[in-house]
Amino acid sequence: MDTKTEQNLAASMTADTTVIIPYLAYLLQDFWELGSSPDDMVELLADHVPAGERQRALDLGCGKGAVAIALAKRLAMRVKGIDAIPEFIGQARSAAIREGVSDRCSFEIGDITVRVLSETGYDCTVYGAVGPVLGEPEAMLAALRKTLRSGGHLLLDDAYANDGDTAAPYPTLDAWNSLFENAGFEIVACRPSTDSATDYDKEMGWIAQRVDELSSMHPEQADLFAHYLKAQRGEYDELLNDIVGATWLLRARSHR
Repeated sequence: MDTKTEQNLAASMTADTTVIIPYLAYLLQDFWELGSSPDDMVELLADHVPAGERQRALDLGCGKGAVAIALAKRLAMRVKGIDAIPEFIGQARSAAIREGVSDRCSFEIGDITVRVLSETGYDCTVYGAVGPVLGEPEAMLAALRKTLRSGGHLLLDDAYANDGDTAAPYPTLDAWNSLFENAGFEIVACRPSTDSATDYDKEMGWIAQRVDELSSMHPEQADLFAHYLKAQRGEYDELLNDIVGATWLLRARSHR
């Protein structure tokens, strides 16, 4: 994995140092869904996009394959997932076999900042809670639109700031709407996250337990693990108090 890929990967995992990368698979071993809700994404497509218009999907930053496998199993879609963590791709491939969809899912190790430049013509692209890996929203949306056929759909899991909160590091809902319009997308539907403080507490408990275990196994890296835990707590606090997680279904307008 080259330096740029490592930096992109660390950013997607809310980490400010690439030193944490070898430990991510251990830290996140209790998670199947890595940020995005497969239920929300499946239901948005099922409710708003006819089956004949959602045959092929690309999942960039697919993690362990939770969304890709749900799309394949519940909507009979063919899905290619790409992620930079080999352990995640290994788990995704095993899960696809276990769920009986290995004929419809393929998973590849790769840097999505590179692969997004060559993957084109999809009916649907998933960009689920990946963060700023593809750049600021304008650049991210432009890159993702190029992966879609005309009239294709983007499933985007991100967050918006409450109106008037200029300090939050996310656009407001109105600002997102303008960004989508300028990038050539129309909003089909939006689902705010229903995750609760109880959900976040459970997930933080998983991470804290793994941080404790790693600190015992690698005491020389205890500060690194403590810093990672603090960053994760900050992200969860932000989601509870300052921003609203959301999944958008967007349609790419025809090129003019």
